[in-house]
Amino acid sequence: MKLKYKNQSIEVTTTTNKLILKYRFQKLYYAIMIKNCNRYSSIANKQRVDVVMTDDKLTILSYKKEMHENTVYTNELATTTILLPLNYFSNLKEGEHFTIEE
Repeated sequence: MKLKYKNQSIEVTTTTNKLILKYRFQKLYYAIMIKNCNRYSSIANKQRVDVVMTDDKLTILSYKKEMHENTVYTNELATTTILLPLNYFSNLKEGEHFTIEE
């Protein structure tokens, strides 16, 4: 599965585990989509990531670039959180959409 934004795409995996990056030492090279998640905590993460909060239709509600360790990010309207490698999508804009390619 691929997550697509404009003309770029990246491999994506889906989970409901909010602690997916906890104590992870390997560099993130794909996207992680966390369903039913509107709050992400990077406490105990071992790397920086970009965090995008979306709704069910994958509309970008908010995002935080280069979220460092020991930070909490929340968006009450979000239903899905997407973790991305640092600066993978450089031109993200609120209100635009991601798409999923099988």
